[in-house]
Amino acid sequence: MRVLVLEPGYCPYVAFFRSAEEAVRMVVPGPARVSRPFGNEVIALVSSEQQDGLSFNRTIDETSFVNGRALIFGWDGERLCELSRKQADRYYRRYLYPEKLVDEDTGLRMIPQQPKVKPKDERFGHRPAIWER
Repeated sequence: MRVLVLEPGYCPYVAFFRSAEEAVRMVVPGPARVSRPFGNEVIALVSSEQQDGLSFNRTIDETSFVNGRALIFGWDGERLCELSRKQADRYYRRYLYPEKLVDEDTGLRMIPQQPKVKPKDERFGHRPAIWER
């Protein structure tokens, strides 16, 4: 199952898991929540239900942001499913730059940071089989 992993301070990366439950259990700390903030019916965001105390990750849209690690999945209307290559590439490009939350006199502001790549041996998931690439 192909998903996109968003981690604070790093570029997103595609990871492969046996199931959605395994991905959520391994990546998201504590109880998870599923939301669909992307304005469509085929993509879902899974993040921690407890956002307080987690590092700032990214601004998702104009009105929401996520703290801690998050996963981007496909959504079939009832349950989580894998992303297509095209969907994974689209959201990879959309969230390529990690962001930093800065408190200014005018309010909070998100500033794009220099992208860092997560080392392969520290990533979640397994290496893709030849037919998963």
